Amino acid sequence: MIQRIAPPKEQEYGRAGYPAVEQLIDTEDFEVLNAAFEGAYGELLQVSKKKKGLKTQREAKKAMKALELTLDLLRELLAIKYKLQEEAAKKPR
Repeated sequence: MIQRIAPPKEQEYGRAGYPAVEQLIDTEDFEVLNAAFEGAYGELLQVSKKKKGLKTQREAKKAMKALELTLDLLRELLAIKYKLQEEAAKKPR
């Protein structure tokens, strides 16, 4: 019988298939992600304001919107986490 052994990270966080996101939500350590998003958003903002080409401006604006939606998703996941924690605290043991 062959036994499948998952890597340690997958065993700890891989329950939903998104270990990096799960770890981020569990630890709530967003400093690195915020810095990366801030830098990328700033660069995209500069590109979107340049007069080089309408297609490039549109693509930059779409990428900026994608970053905003990703941050909204992370906020929603945190809200769900807090709600689940509150519900778990209310249940009698």
